[in-house]
Amino acid sequence: MASYYYFAATLPSLSQWTPVPFSHAEFLERASHFLKPADFATLAAASLFVPDDGATPRPAARLKLLTQYYRWERGLRNELTRLRAARLQKPVEKHLKPGDIEWDALRVAQAAFAADNPLEGELLIEKERWQTIERLSVNRYFNMDYLAAYALKLQALLRRERFKAAEGEAGYRIVYDSVLKSADYRNQTGDTK
Repeated sequence: MASYYYFAATLPSLSQWTPVPFSHAEFLERASHFLKPADFATLAAASLFVPDDGATPRPAARLKLLTQYYRWERGLRNELTRLRAARLQKPVEKHLKPGDIEWDALRVAQAAFAADNPLEGELLIEKERWQTIERLSVNRYFNMDYLAAYALKLQALLRRERFKAAEGEAGYRIVYDSVLKSADYRNQTGDTK
């Protein structure tokens, strides 16, 4: 596996609480000048979320780190799907992605689902996602695993930067009000509203 000492050394360090140094597109633009085409394709395929079909993207499957990360992410999403379906008393099978149970992801999903509000749940997921990426990238320096982990962390920072409590609450209220207006429900007296 190729080493990219110079490129990796030019990247600012990332921590879970630092501001985002540049966009993901800028990161890929920088990487395009230093990486071999196959390695660049792998890096470009490193996405924070598993594709809709649940499969690891072919270029990303070249890296063990990305394969392990996608297994964790798929497990997290599957468990959240199970929990939500159980709450709504809906069938879940058609919404699950193929894959084995990932016990750590199951624990994270259950904790996030039990959070007091959606923002707390999302922040918990982001914290655990970061720790998972850190765990998977331990002792990886200057190689593709390091760069893939960097790409995932950068995307996580960008995602968390978009969390705004007031805007989230306003969006939630809009959706909730539209559901109430369109639903045929009965008030406490039994009369249809």
